[in-house]
Amino acid sequence: MKKTLIIITIMLLFFSCTKKTEFIKSKTIADLFLLKNPPQEDSLVKKLVKDFLLKNPPKYKNKINRIDFYIYNSDTKYFLDHGEDNPSGLSLGEQQLNFYNNYRIAIFSISKCKNNEKRLVGELQFDNKYGDFYKPDTIIYKCK
Repeated sequence: MKKTLIIITIMLLFFSCTKKTEFIKSKTIADLFLLKNPPQEDSLVKKLVKDFLLKNPPKYKNKINRIDFYIYNSDTKYFLDHGEDNPSGLSLGEQQLNFYNNYRIAIFSISKCKNNEKRLVGELQFDNKYGDFYKPDTIIYKCK
């Protein structure tokens, strides 16, 4: 009985300490999402991003045609409530998202097909430890 109670207590502690992974949308930068509490396995992070895009299909807009995914941490959380500062070169406290590209997970870009402008193509490019940025990982809405 005591062993069972100890095992149940340990399991409850373990499951209560595991934090839920979530996507948090920036209030100030359109189409920026930060991934909070990502799993350690790269393949699981990639699957989460792909599933997120399938469940929340982006709409094509004339101005912003990409979605950026970054890891949520003490540096990137600034961009949830603040926009990027204008790069003036005058301020040491200037904040630009590209200063933190080492925390970028992926970029999803949408464009019109060259051979048929009524159709769209979406490319998901993973970055850093998640994949080769210059080789799209997933293509959604094929042009052919």
